[in-house]
Amino acid sequence: MKIHAPLLPLAMMMMVGIALSQWITHWPMMLAGLVVAIAVTCFLGRYPRMQTVGIAICMLLIGMVLGSRKQEQLNTQWPPQKTSLQLVVMSEAKQGEKTVSFDAMTADGRHKLRCHIRRDSNSERIEIGQGLRVCTNINKAHERKQGTFDNKQYMQCHGFTGELYACRNQWQWEAVSLKEWSITDRLRLRFMMWRHQLLKHFQQQQIDDDAYGVITAMTLGEKTALSKDVKETYSRVGASHVLALSGLHLMIIYSVITLVLGWHRYRMATQVMTVLAIWAFALLTGLSTSVVRSAFMISIYALLSLGYRERMSVNTLAFVAIVLLAVNPLSIYDLGFQLSFLSVLAILLIHPLMNNLIKAHVQQEHRWLSSIWGLVTVSIAAQIGTAPLVAYHFGRFSCWFLLSNFIVIPMAWLVLNMSLVCILFSWWSWAFSGLTTMLARLTMAMSHALGWVATLPMSSIEGINLTAVQVYLIYIIIACSYIAISLRYPATQRSD
Repeated sequence: MKIHAPLLPLAMMMMVGIALSQWITHWPMMLAGLVVAIAVTCFLGRYPRMQTVGIAICMLLIGMVLGSRKQEQLNTQWPPQKTSLQLVVMSEAKQGEKTVSFDAMTADGRHKLRCHIRRDSNSERIEIGQGLRVCTNINKAHERKQGTFDNKQYMQCHGFTGELYACRNQWQWEAVSLKEWSITDRLRLRFMMWRHQLLKHFQQQQIDDDAYGVITAMTLGEKTALSKDVKETYSRVGASHVLALSGLHLMIIYSVITLVLGWHRYRMATQVMTVLAIWAFALLTGLSTSVVRSAFMISIYALLSLGYRERMSVNTLAFVAIVLLAVNPLSIYDLGFQLSFLSVLAILLIHPLMNNLIKAHVQQEHRWLSSIWGLVTVSIAAQIGTAPLVAYHFGRFSCWFLLSNFIVIPMAWLVLNMSLVCILFSWWSWAFSGLTTMLARLTMAMSHALGWVATLPMSSIEGINLTAVQVYLIYIIIACSYIAISLRYPATQRSD
């Protein structure tokens, strides 16, 4: 088997460089080293192998420069005394026992803060887009660790520069001008406000709380309404990926929009409109790392489809990773980015290898067999790619993941399509109410089916304790096994 993906090792070297930037933080020195490395590499044209090594070193240094510079930008030194700031609410307010928590952006658009306001009748009315004046101490993200979760690392990879706690007399409502914000931030806020209105529409319907939580998580990326029991059920059976917006959801939406706008005579217009719709949906769901990765890949997929080129490849995935890491180097520490990257990489590499175990002419003669076998191979490939990381972070392995995917993927397709119809008819109260009732019943049927899977014997293996070194070794074993099988059966796959 021949795999032509020159960008993959470059992306890997960039990731290594970003990881090393935690310890080597003086980025101007590394930038000078990068300039020298580029100059030396340019003069190695007669020695291709040496030039390849030089390019790899350049990518390593680029990762180190980007990573250390991003950390320096986020390492804001807040004054020890109380600071008065104008803030704009940028996320759904989560009401805890004592505080109301939300994300906010400063009026100058330079700082993103995690805010905790003392809960009372006034703070319970905080919504997305509202302006506040806060006068309190701003702190750096606390270095708090719980299991494998690192709070400081989480805050950094999501762009937070500080955290604040305010009592009832330390904040007030205030109109805030957005003239210093970038167009992207203003557009994002506008879409988040539209999402808030859609959430209120769903909330006003008399549907089950668990159904509401699953619907809003799958369609709008809002997971605050998910109960612990629902999260546990989906996690136990290996279906948590359906609750976190990712490539699965966006590919379903892409296929539906392409089907609706299937104007074969105007392929360019169709693909442009589809890509715009995908990015509008990404903005509506909050632009999480996994959603941005998926939207970017689908955009490239649509572009390449116009030229009838190979649309999904390891090289495309590596290119997307390089671009995303250049924009936000610290997203490498985001679990969503890690799981998304590994699952897609495993599907691109392992799925074709397994799929060819059943001859192509047999699959062409029996389309039903091809569909079932394709779902099996994709599910197994994605599980191979993500299982070690899931076991490391959550300490479990879902044994019935294959059965769960046979249930959840078709039903997720129905739920997403029904949700899109609900959103389109959200202006018509009578139709929206009836459609939402049907959607809630469909969602509850999916949850009940997964709940049944969770009751099966050995539904999951619990209490797995892996170290980071063991996880790396497992992935090395997987990579070596893949290479060995590929060399043993060289004619089974060709991936460009």
